Amino acid sequence: MLLGILLHAAIGYMVRPMGGLLWPLEHQQKSYGLDLLFWWIHGWRIPLFFVMAGFFAAMLARRRGARGFLKHRVRRILLPVTAATILILPAMYYLWGWGWQIEGRATWEEVSRVSFDDPAIDDAYLGPAHLWFLNYLVVYAFAYWALLKARGDRHDIAPGRIERALFDSALRPFVFALPTCVALFVFPGMYLAYHHTLPRTGGAWAFEFCQLAYQGYFFVVGVYLFRLHRDMAEQTKWTGAYLAGSVVAFAATMVFARRYFAHVDRGGGFGTLDRLGLAISVSLFCWLMIWGMTGLGLTVLAKPRAWVRWLSDSAYWVYLVHLPLVALGLLLLRGWAVSPWVKFTLIVAGASVATLVSYRYLVRFTPIGRALNGPRKRGGS
Repeated sequence: MLLGILLHAAIGYMVRPMGGLLWPLEHQQKSYGLDLLFWWIHGWRIPLFFVMAGFFAAMLARRRGARGFLKHRVRRILLPVTAATILILPAMYYLWGWGWQIEGRATWEEVSRVSFDDPAIDDAYLGPAHLWFLNYLVVYAFAYWALLKARGDRHDIAPGRIERALFDSALRPFVFALPTCVALFVFPGMYLAYHHTLPRTGGAWAFEFCQLAYQGYFFVVGVYLFRLHRDMAEQTKWTGAYLAGSVVAFAATMVFARRYFAHVDRGGGFGTLDRLGLAISVSLFCWLMIWGMTGLGLTVLAKPRAWVRWLSDSAYWVYLVHLPLVALGLLLLRGWAVSPWVKFTLIVAGASVATLVSYRYLVRFTPIGRALNGPRKRGGS
């Protein structure tokens, strides 16, 4: 989740942001290098998160049963995301409104009455913002709980031969990329466009449902991966090859993404071969990174480390509260005529320090910390 700060700080200085993404300021210094950073992180961060979420959901269900699993997910996800929606999103709305007012896209009167003359704002200002994936996770948690209840709360299902062969194969990134490729061929915008706003049309609802199913696929893979958790050493093989291959796949992704945006700017259609090339490259990049980072994590983090545990605990809080701080930094630095990389670095550093320090002194050993991560003892984990 700490990568979210890098991702969101980069957006303000991108030459070509993703379609449909409403940001406080658009007229800033730009750097194509920050475009590359954004698309690289965006290509695998959330899919890997959902794989991990599925893995730990299955682990939690085995330890606590269906009832305990549901209670835990309500306490750790549903209640925090509801509180964040009530407390954080309004602050973000007014920060965004400040930016729109600075650029002359809206007046404070429009911001106050929550109605805008600019259709680009009026169609996209409402939504869960960066909390969208937690809302998805709530849906997946309830669906998984319902499945557990339907099959009699069984957790002892051993992995089959086909399942084991798929997960242990050196070709697993290519195998798991097939469904992803089909989805992206139909909806390229699932990688290239932002759509998590309150939909105005039936088509938007359909697209959101497809995105929910698309991200759910990664959650399901994580659930099945847990069934092989006693043989996780197999997942560390080929790590270097996967990460090296992801570089090639990402380069291809950027070629097809530029062609996609060129088609959008000209108002023309996206050719079938280009659409297929984009779907294949994005899918392979995503899954090569997922398995590469999984293997890297299992290798590097095999031995428990206190600082890793501490950062892991802080990540939830950091992600919930970082975006208003990123937006504030973007607004405060808007008039400074320096490299966008300087601004980007200052925003990342400022948001990281503020969120981590606030977690340490204001959250970790408080009711908020217990709500997010469970109780923590001073001087321990």
